Amino acid sequence: MQLKGIFTNKPSSFRVVLLLFIMLISVMIHTAIASRLISIFGYNDTLMIYDLTNQVYVNCLKFMQLFSAIGLFITPILLFSYLTNYNLKFQNINRQNIMLVVAIMFLIVPFIELLLQWNIMINFPEWLMQFNIDSDELITAFLQMDTIGDLLYTLLIIAVVPAIGEELLFRGYLQQKLGCVLNNKHIAIVLTAFFFSAIHLHFNGLIPRFVLGVLLGYLFYWSHSLWMPILAHFLNNAQAVIFSYSIFKIEDGPYSLLSESKVDPSMAIFSLASVILLLYILYQNIKIKKADAIG
Repeated sequence: MQLKGIFTNKPSSFRVVLLLFIMLISVMIHTAIASRLISIFGYNDTLMIYDLTNQVYVNCLKFMQLFSAIGLFITPILLFSYLTNYNLKFQNINRQNIMLVVAIMFLIVPFIELLLQWNIMINFPEWLMQFNIDSDELITAFLQMDTIGDLLYTLLIIAVVPAIGEELLFRGYLQQKLGCVLNNKHIAIVLTAFFFSAIHLHFNGLIPRFVLGVLLGYLFYWSHSLWMPILAHFLNNAQAVIFSYSIFKIEDGPYSLLSESKVDPSMAIFSLASVILLLYILYQNIKIKKADAIG
């Protein structure tokens, strides 16, 4: 039986329900597989006691995180795309634009850190903070890496899988869907960025994550390629991992994830100005490429 595109002509509401159903079943199956594998390797008892100082326990949590993220984001969207012929827009991007994205994501860090400092000063309502998930302790445990193998494993969990999975869902599906429903790409970008930030349930990072979401949204909108926001998302997360590893570790400043020092506003202004300039160059490059393709 040919399953590719089997639900292409179904109503939009049916396809939304289908995606939610696939996500639910997928995350259940992936979590069950991860739990079973942990049990087979004899680490089931390890998960019974919450202890972030126990590296075996942390590694088990990483394993569970890996499978649940794949099950929640990657598998469902790819399967949904296959069953409905949904175009996720995996267009190629050229080398120059790749280098511009690398520069943008490196230079934007001080500005994002300043936004984070401002965000932390906001007093959110008590009722809202009940939903807040403080993941700082868990992330700190995940970033304890002793070997290159630990570094690569952590990059996979914190940078590779979230970059692919979250961009598949938010930019690949939700932003495109909202753009069609609202008939306004810019509102779709902003709304998607809000959902992207809010779903993490970490209110101390709500504003900087929203700004990054808007940036990712426009990278996708301009380039019409999901590879662009995936690359930017990966670089954003990967910097935190790489600069926490012993060989490359940065102890202080905006590029140190655990730094408590204040960001120099002049550095943040330079960061923002540099990013705006590079975004303009990137936008012009993409426009020229499109014009050449048409011509």
